[in-house]
Amino acid sequence: MLIITVFKYNTYMDEKQFKSGFAVLTGLPNAGKSTLLNNLAGGLLSAVTHKPQTTRQNILAISEGENYQIVFVDTPGFLKPQYKLQQTMADCVDRAVQEEADVVLFMVDATADYTQNAPLVAKLKKVFCPILFVLNKIDLVKDKTVLANLEKQVKKELPIKQVFHISAAKSTGIEPLKQAVVDELPNSPAYFPAGQWTDRWERFYAAEFIREQIFQLYQQEIPYSTYVEVEKFTEDLGDKNFIRANIHVERESQKPIIIGKGGSMIKKLRERSQKRIEEFLGRKYRVELNVVVSPNWRNDTDLLEQFGYIQKDVQM
Repeated sequence: MLIITVFKYNTYMDEKQFKSGFAVLTGLPNAGKSTLLNNLAGGLLSAVTHKPQTTRQNILAISEGENYQIVFVDTPGFLKPQYKLQQTMADCVDRAVQEEADVVLFMVDATADYTQNAPLVAKLKKVFCPILFVLNKIDLVKDKTVLANLEKQVKKELPIKQVFHISAAKSTGIEPLKQAVVDELPNSPAYFPAGQWTDRWERFYAAEFIREQIFQLYQQEIPYSTYVEVEKFTEDLGDKNFIRANIHVERESQKPIIIGKGGSMIKKLRERSQKRIEEFLGRKYRVELNVVVSPNWRNDTDLLEQFGYIQKDVQM
């Protein structure tokens, strides 16, 4: 089933007064988009780690009130593609910003080198919807003139509608930003039924949270070389809920790293993943993990299609 949560509002008001649309979060890796999405959605829908490029696909989170429904879209961090998987990630950003957005949230890490945003800024110049500039991690900046200078620079480059200084990690400045998003949405019926939290299946989130724990537990290239495939997802009214997942790696040498000495690492990964999944889904699961070598999968078009990163062409 789809992830469903219960909201205060089960039906919508007069659709003539109702606002609904897509708010796309975009920015460089580690700008804090996933943390902000979780704040805006009121739950841990998007995987968050301290490593860049954790998000690989667009994640939708639905937030609603009496007179609005916001479909927030968390996109992968914008980067120059080095292999086919990263190209699919870049395509996710392009599609969301250029085709889906009613409003774009351009998110920048206030502590990072802003010049690295230049390629993304060039793309945002072609956007016709309102752009909200979101300056994140302001709590880490001691010299506030840095924030003022960044704001001036961005306003010179883009037609910014409003500027927001926030700390996504500390939930500072979130509500004014959310209200500004509502204000920018068009009058429209809701895109999703009242109470729906996301458009993804539960097994998708099971895979995402296993991958999240891989990013937290392993170092260097290992997290980026893995793909998590949920092979079996069963539910029972009792205590027999079961998830079996395959962790795909690119090289034989990576397999023993995932497993660890005497199976110590994969045991820790299984325990942490199971806890994360149970917290999110609200019920007990038994998780089983296997490691599979899929050579060079990040550059293999067939495997990227199989894993859902590339949509297969439909023959008419």
